[in-house]
Amino acid sequence: MSSIRTSYYEGNVSTLSRVDPRVKLLYIVWVFMMIMVFTDPAFQSFTMLTLVLAAAAGGLSLWKVMSTGKIGIYMGLASWVLWMIVLRNQGTVLLNIFGWTITDYGMLKGLAIALRITSVLFAFLIVAMATPTRDVITGLYGLRISAVFSMVVGIILRLIPQFQSEHSTIMEAQRSRATEFDKGGILTRFRKHTAYIIPLSLRALKIVSDLSIAMESRAYDPYTKRTFVRELKMQRLDRIILVAMAVFLVASIALRIIGLGGLQLGTLGTGQ
Repeated sequence: MSSIRTSYYEGNVSTLSRVDPRVKLLYIVWVFMMIMVFTDPAFQSFTMLTLVLAAAAGGLSLWKVMSTGKIGIYMGLASWVLWMIVLRNQGTVLLNIFGWTITDYGMLKGLAIALRITSVLFAFLIVAMATPTRDVITGLYGLRISAVFSMVVGIILRLIPQFQSEHSTIMEAQRSRATEFDKGGILTRFRKHTAYIIPLSLRALKIVSDLSIAMESRAYDPYTKRTFVRELKMQRLDRIILVAMAVFLVASIALRIIGLGGLQLGTLGTGQ
């Protein structure tokens, strides 16, 4: 049976794990802003490179990060294909498959959207896998985010991996009872999926109910001033990272203003 996980945190002691949680949360915002500034995948690749460096600094396996965020990869690929279909009549034709054309503009535009989807997700996953949930909550509160929102984010980070583990456990239990989910027609398969949908839903309700009772029994009041065991204090590395992110963001905006980093039909590589 699968072990039940209650956090994305991998527990690695690394350079990234020692970075102030506020800086790591701001890094997610920075990735979002950087990936939105540019629409040319060639310029967006710099932001993707920082994700690789962040994973390495966190002692994280890229394969593990991609496996955890595979739904984001599927969404990115689906978006890429859809944009190539929608923009099949714009730009220079690269391929013609069974009457369907693929243009350079459609391919690059779809790739840019796919990178936007996946990069933000992977930034979130890398930070979550290198930061304990309690530090994420502390970081959010340190950024003057309300305690209610901070606690909600912390609960989500705790429950998502737990539900994934619960789903795997239930699936394994049903397979051990000779339930074959990949055989039969559409209606048959749909009916078989109730074998894990119903127990997973009931288990989710039980977990949420227990969590609610536990918080009430401890007289949790999100509107009072909070105190935390860890006192946040910026170190030299944190300041260097913040300055670097600010410099690169300002430089990227400047490049975009002068016309670089965008996709425009007929003049790929420049923008409006």
